[in-house]
Amino acid sequence: MNKILTSTKNSKVSSLMLFAVYFVINFLFLTKYGIRQSFIPMSILIAVFIAVHVFLFLVRKNELLVKKINVKLVYVLTGILGVGYIALCHILKDPYQMNIDRWQTLDFSLDYWIQGKYIYNTRNFMGNLSSYLPGQLLLALPAYLLGNVGYLQVAAFLLFSYAVLLEFKNNLIRFTAILMLGISLSYIYEAVCKSDFISSFIFVAAFILFWHSKFKGDYFQKPMLLGVCLGILFLTRSVAVIPLIIFLLKPFLATGINRKIKTVAAFILTVAILLLSVFFPAENLDYIIQHNPLTLQGQSNKFVMLGFLGATLAMSFCARTINDVFYFSTCIVFLVMLSFVLEKYLLSGFGFQHNLFSTTYLAACLPFSIIAYCFSVRKEIEKV
Repeated sequence: MNKILTSTKNSKVSSLMLFAVYFVINFLFLTKYGIRQSFIPMSILIAVFIAVHVFLFLVRKNELLVKKINVKLVYVLTGILGVGYIALCHILKDPYQMNIDRWQTLDFSLDYWIQGKYIYNTRNFMGNLSSYLPGQLLLALPAYLLGNVGYLQVAAFLLFSYAVLLEFKNNLIRFTAILMLGISLSYIYEAVCKSDFISSFIFVAAFILFWHSKFKGDYFQKPMLLGVCLGILFLTRSVAVIPLIIFLLKPFLATGINRKIKTVAAFILTVAILLLSVFFPAENLDYIIQHNPLTLQGQSNKFVMLGFLGATLAMSFCARTINDVFYFSTCIVFLVMLSFVLEKYLLSGFGFQHNLFSTTYLAACLPFSIIAYCFSVRKEIEKV
């Protein structure tokens, strides 16, 4: 099995497959939401979209452009896109006009959390209950305190860019990774609507890159800090545990018993404190059982999820390099979300253009696909 997986991810098709995942995710957003406007014909939008992505995929083949892409240009691109995302957070003058409630749910959830109120029994303006885990609330808190929960997307973008700058030394790859996230229609959509879904996975991807860059060779040099970080990320999205398992399970089993204990202790303590912060205001234990984020979050079929969990455990032992971590994470997270979307489609019968069709879930693998693609490009450039 390991030989088959190694052969697949090392093939010439690898970079094309990873880019195709990125392309499909954003193309779905274009076709779903582009058709709802009448300013630009859909055929022109599709033509421009394809042209831009062909340029993105082939830019490394143009030696003249490659030579002109330097570190200064990378920083300029990051700055322009960062300012652009700040502007996107202020586009909607009346967010209530859109049938998207995640921003308002996050806003009142943070408000209740700070005031010590129970979060999971209050409905938003669309009648839906909050399902935010405390780790995501903690990460979104600075944006809330700045007065706009949409700033979370700006922070996630800048953190992603910083992690990319640390890991990749080739300016072409840096430029490509930052541009791919910056012009991603699915992420632009998130920023405009002040949603936060993709940011959870960006934080996980950036953490993996950052931790690998700082502690390459021994990820458990700071076990207490690692345990705290894992505890926070663990309580963002349930699917976020997939890349974390692939990244750290094998190194965890190989590290010393003392470091194991410190990491686990810090992790459990962090999780306990965060869970206590949201569950303490509840009336009683029965009330928590009836109203809690795990029952409120969209969950796929238990047997399907167990199958993917088994695949994740297997991949964690097959992952030999950081390249493998992002490659396997892209594959499994995409397939998990695809199965969830298909399950919802079969159960609800909502068409692709319906507001409740869960297109956004497929974008969970977006940051992993971008980074995995950049690793494949680096391998091609360096002829490793």
